[in-house]
Amino acid sequence: MTPPLGIKMVGYAARTEGAVSVHDDLFVNAVVLKGDGETVAILTFDLCLLSIEMAAGFKSAIERATGLTPRQVLLNTSHTHAGPTLGGDAKEPAIETEYRSTVTGRVLCALRKGLNDTAPATFCASRAPLDIGCNRRERMPDGRVWLGVNADGVRLPEVQVWRFARRGRPSIVLFSTAMHGTTLGQDNLSISAEWMGLAIAELERRRPRTRFVFLQGCGADQNPYRERATFDLVARHGDKAADAVESALKRTRKLDPSPIRSIVRQAPLPDKEDPSASRSLPLHGLCLGEAVVAALGCEAFVEYALFGRSVSKAKETLILGYSDGNIGYLCTADAFESGGYEPKVSRVAPQSEGIAKQALQSLLSELCDGT
Repeated sequence: MTPPLGIKMVGYAARTEGAVSVHDDLFVNAVVLKGDGETVAILTFDLCLLSIEMAAGFKSAIERATGLTPRQVLLNTSHTHAGPTLGGDAKEPAIETEYRSTVTGRVLCALRKGLNDTAPATFCASRAPLDIGCNRRERMPDGRVWLGVNADGVRLPEVQVWRFARRGRPSIVLFSTAMHGTTLGQDNLSISAEWMGLAIAELERRRPRTRFVFLQGCGADQNPYRERATFDLVARHGDKAADAVESALKRTRKLDPSPIRSIVRQAPLPDKEDPSASRSLPLHGLCLGEAVVAALGCEAFVEYALFGRSVSKAKETLILGYSDGNIGYLCTADAFESGGYEPKVSRVAPQSEGIAKQALQSLLSELCDGT
C-alpha cells in the first residue's frame, strides 16, 4: 500500500511538503483466527493512525465484502511518522481520495487471502528485553516538560511475541512493543514504515518461512532514541527489535488458544473543553484461550499497558493502542498536572484516566471470565 509521491505525510504539523521519495514499502497485513465457531481478523497498517470515521469505513467495506462484522475485525496502526495521510477532509486533493480507495482495495485483498489461507496451528508466547527508546517527557530545569529524553521515566522495554506454528504453512509471528515510529524527524520526506517495518524485513530475511506482523502498543509517551534522525539509526533500531524477537522465539511457552472470542465496548470520556460533552473511546478485546488482547482506540500512555497487565488474569496479556480508530492522546492525570505537549493537545479531561482504566479492567475481566 505504498502511496504515490507528492502525497501529504502525517506525524508532524510543521511538515507541509508532500513525499518526495520512498525508502521502503508500506503494507497492510491480515491475520485470520478461526476456532470454536468464531472467525476474527486482525489487520495492521503501516500508517500513523486511523480516524474513528476512517476505521468505521474500513470495517463497513469489510463487512460488505466478506460478511465479517465490526466486532470480528480489529484494526491496528504502527504509528509510523513517515507515512501518508488517508485524507478524509471535504476539500482533500484527488491524490488522497485515490490513495484511500487503493488502500481499501489492498485491505480487502489481504483479508481475502487470509481467509483462504488458514491451517491448524499451535500457539505459544514469550517476551524479551528491548531497549531502543525511553520515556520522552523530560522535565527541564525551569520545570517545563518537553519532548526530550527521560531515561528514568515510566517505560516498558520489552517485546511480546505470539507465534502460530501452522501445519503445512508458514508460521505467523505477532510481535509488539510500545514505541513511537519517530526516529526520523519532521524534515524527512521519504515514505517509510520506520523501525517497525525494517524489523519485519530483517526478520523475514532471517526466517523466510515465517511471516512477521507488528502490533503497536501504548507508546504515546515513548520515543525511540534519535540522536541522529537518519535511516541508519532506523535500521539499527529495526535490527535490535529483530534480535529481541529472535531471543523471545527461543524460549516460548505453549498456550491453549481456545476458545476464541471477540468483544467490543465503548467508554465515554469527558471532553476537555466542554464538561457536558464526551468522546467515546473504542475498546476491543480478543480472547485466545489463555491469552487476551485489549486494544484501545487512542494514543495511550504506557501506564495503561502496565495497568492492564497488572489486573489481567490471563497467562498472557497484550495491551494495544492505536486500534479501531484514534480519539487522540489518553494521558494520565499526573501528566495534566505536569504539563507538556500531550496533555496540551489531548481532547479528553484529566479524570478520563480513572474512567478508561475502569473500562479496561472490565474488558479484561469479561475476556478472562467469559462473562
